[in-house]
Amino acid sequence: MKYALLCAQLIFSLFAPSLFAADWIYAIRPGDTLSGIAHHYLKKPGDWAQLQVLNAVEDPRRLIPGTSLRIPVVWLRQGAAIATAIHVRGEVVRVSSGDETPLQAGDELNAGEVLRTGADSNASLRFFDGSRLLVAANTRITLARMRQYGNTGMAETTIRLHEGNVDSRVNRQQFPAARYRVESQAMNLGVRGTVFRVGVAPGGVAHGEVVAGRVLAEGARGGKAIGLDAGYGTVASVRGGPSAAVALAHPPVLSGLPERIERLPLQFVWPAADGVFRWRAQVFSERSDDVLLLDDIFTGPVASWPELRDGRYRLRVRAVSDDGVEGLDAEHVFVLAAHPEAPLALGPNEGAVVRSSPVTLRWARPLGVSGYRLQVADNAGFDPLLVDQTDLTSNEFQVPVVAGNYYWRVASHADDGRQGPFSLVHRFSQLPPPASPDLAAPELDDDALLLRWPQGTAGQTYRLQISGDADFNTLIVDEQLFEPGFRLARESLSTSVFVRLQAIDPGGVAGPFSRPQQIEVPSSLPSWLLLLVPLMFAL
Repeated sequence: MKYALLCAQLIFSLFAPSLFAADWIYAIRPGDTLSGIAHHYLKKPGDWAQLQVLNAVEDPRRLIPGTSLRIPVVWLRQGAAIATAIHVRGEVVRVSSGDETPLQAGDELNAGEVLRTGADSNASLRFFDGSRLLVAANTRITLARMRQYGNTGMAETTIRLHEGNVDSRVNRQQFPAARYRVESQAMNLGVRGTVFRVGVAPGGVAHGEVVAGRVLAEGARGGKAIGLDAGYGTVASVRGGPSAAVALAHPPVLSGLPERIERLPLQFVWPAADGVFRWRAQVFSERSDDVLLLDDIFTGPVASWPELRDGRYRLRVRAVSDDGVEGLDAEHVFVLAAHPEAPLALGPNEGAVVRSSPVTLRWARPLGVSGYRLQVADNAGFDPLLVDQTDLTSNEFQVPVVAGNYYWRVASHADDGRQGPFSLVHRFSQLPPPASPDLAAPELDDDALLLRWPQGTAGQTYRLQISGDADFNTLIVDEQLFEPGFRLARESLSTSVFVRLQAIDPGGVAGPFSRPQQIEVPSSLPSWLLLLVPLMFAL
């Protein structure tokens, strides 16, 4: 028996190279038998005897664990493979036999199907061997070939890129039949395990960039192929093959970006780079490269988006050259905590000077908000706090203040009790109204009553009231004056009058009236015998 196996093995060794293109190597495990392996992997389970001959196995039922078994690829069971949609965002359509249906996460796609993404949309696919494909916005692909070799983990995958951009993360493929290709009208790229990108611009011009591993690029119409190592890219036209490899642009510096963001719109600014005028910025879920949430090209070193849910994310940024080749990525992890949105301040106006106390602080009501937290301090650092109201339901609050500068901010509470970020810090100042002027002793002569008081601050005016009664219901004089004095003809006076005075600052803020004074005015005596009796009158 042993001699027969040796002879059979000699015949196989002479003819097998021409019969079989490659062998798959199987590592024998405890309990394996040749018939069991053949039943599990071969197209024809009865070919276990040929395995015995090819590998010179003495006892097909007692295989030695840890040893290897050669299995020609052409003997392996083959079948159609599927791709699974693991993330879908926006408008993504699958086309099969002319029928268009929206693609949803979890859907399985077969070879021959077309996938089309709309604006601000993308999809991530997982193939049989675990490789991933990210289909960017405004992209159309055909899943041209998807084949798997039984339970070996080997697969052949070919994607036809008609327009747009795709990112591939191909699992390391050491098996002889494993293949992964992206084809376009201008260029084909094949790999056995790498991370690379391919884009097709209007007119069919294609560009490819290798992020990790190595890619073989060749013209769609043949010609000389070139190898692209990590950090290099190429461009190809429909009529020509790929250009010589060019080094990809260096990643931008993102180290200065904030790690926590509490306000929308979401915006990032990074240092400019010489010769770079366009940048691609993307936001992924922190946990997965398959979940692309935001993706745009910007014409300067700044990215901005109006809205994004709170969470932890990764920002990815790279330069884009004039011919479409995209550079190496820089990444930045950040936390967005902008919800519920902080209210907009309504009053007092920013930097306003208020003269009253208490001061009413007012703010808008964001939708979906159940309450507010208000903080007031006399310094921009909010330490110490003068007010810290955590359970407000009204969108206004009165704060008693004295003269000085004040700072305030307000945050929203969601229906679930979660507090959002504070608003921008707002500032106001409080100044007391002007003090009441002190009336000097009145002077009375034969012709008139003369009243005087100290000169106030620049631009200050005065309001003088003279009444025949203590309640100032019967006004003899009610005038706004620009000088600190007033002369009233004697014939306008009765025997007893009441006087009060208030100051008005240049902004029109009036202070309180002075305490009324009662003035007795003798009417029948000569002027040199007139008696002035100023009396303080308190209401």
